[in-house]
Amino acid sequence: MDILLLLISYVLLYIIGSAFYVGVLLMSFQVLGWIFNKNEDKWNSFFKFGKGIGFYFIMLFPYLVMLVVMFLASKVWFELIDFEYSVFGSLCVVILLTVVMIFAFPKLRDIVNNKLQGNH
Repeated sequence: MDILLLLISYVLLYIIGSAFYVGVLLMSFQVLGWIFNKNEDKWNSFFKFGKGIGFYFIMLFPYLVMLVVMFLASKVWFELIDFEYSVFGSLCVVILLTVVMIFAFPKLRDIVNNKLQGNH
């Protein structure tokens, strides 16, 4: 029964982490657009800056924020369900989220590079 609870916890924490990342990402777009009064030309120049460094920054910064928040949230959750190794469980959640990003990032990088080359 403990294994089932642990697996369900990992799946739910992964889903919560992914939803939190999307929320932080959209909020960062909204805040940057509001603070700097961004229009389409300003966003394009920001994303094209340094061969897409601006785009990578805006994608990775919320991801790092999400990893920190998810580590803390999963640590609290694993302590709440009396999981003996709460830090190890939290690290596994962060590693799971990171592995998914590592496999998705090259595909995202190719899409961005093709988009940048197509606009020149």
